[in-house]
Amino acid sequence: MAEKLVNQSNVTNRSSKFRSRDAARTQAEILTVAVDEFAEHGFHGARVDRITKAAKCNSRMIYHYFGGKEQLYVAALENIFQQIRDQEAQLNFSGGDPATMVNELVEFTFDYFRNNANFRKMTRNENALNGIYIARSAMMRDMSEPLIVAISDLVERGFSSGAFSRKPDPVQLYLSIVAISAHHLNNAATLGIVVGQDLFNEDFQEERREHAIDLILSYLGIQNR
Repeated sequence: MAEKLVNQSNVTNRSSKFRSRDAARTQAEILTVAVDEFAEHGFHGARVDRITKAAKCNSRMIYHYFGGKEQLYVAALENIFQQIRDQEAQLNFSGGDPATMVNELVEFTFDYFRNNANFRKMTRNENALNGIYIARSAMMRDMSEPLIVAISDLVERGFSSGAFSRKPDPVQLYLSIVAISAHHLNNAATLGIVVGQDLFNEDFQEERREHAIDLILSYLGIQNR
């Protein structure tokens, strides 16, 4: 009898693990589809029925796992920012040449905006809503803090060693890097007409990337890379 109880316990534990994995996989699939839907249509234009159809689930699962459309949208925002923060965390600013580290940060940021249309679309759409939903995220500011601290330490190290001739505020520096990396893409439809240039053209993008790197390094007083 004891052996049967032990075996039954093992079966129960395995079943629980399978359900947990299935639940995690289902939530991840819903989030992936939701990001596409919200990026393409914005919060108000997105439809739960399209999300459930693409994710091959029913609306009850969305309400069960997320609580509703608004909560799913906030989770989608958190998801796209978590992805960029996770990749930024792989950049090691604590050692090595400060100029090289700044170079890598600009390259990474530029390439991330360049290659992640959904990130650009979702942040642009949320800005059009004055950030009312992203402000409801309890984790958004916390997930960004390590990056700002890392940039602050990098600036301090670069300035103290003489590698940088300026010691900018880390938030100001990061915002400048983001602006240089993303503004032309977020406004490509209008700016492209104004300057008579396809801003998504690969050759233009490469030139813009080099310009972004040179601009930030020159500002910090770094003349050679």
